[in-house]
Amino acid sequence: MKLYRIKVNGKVYEVEVEAVEEKQGAVSAPAAAPAAKPASQPASEEKNEILAPIAGKILEIKVKVGERVAKGQTVMIIEAMKLENEIQSAFDGRVKEILVENGSDVHNKDVLIVLE
Repeated sequence: MKLYRIKVNGKVYEVEVEAVEEKQGAVSAPAAAPAAKPASQPASEEKNEILAPIAGKILEIKVKVGERVAKGQTVMIIEAMKLENEIQSAFDGRVKEILVENGSDVHNKDVLIVLE
């Protein structure tokens, strides 16, 4: 994967792009995917860390230390620009550490939760 910075309407976004192999044959449209959540969850794959996808304030932590979580499970809600964003786990695992608390202000890519 390669990391790129893209500027749209004056705002800079970081995106990861994965190279795919060229395939011969017919091209078909992929099946319709479910609607995306407002904030996708960045993660650090090496350490199983759940990172803040945006800056905001922690409204609710939905897990506790020692609790098992499944990939895609909502673990936290962050308020940003008057919107509530569900933060989902990118991994299966057990909550090892929660590094924030309700009411905390967080910045983009701050580590929120560490899984083991």
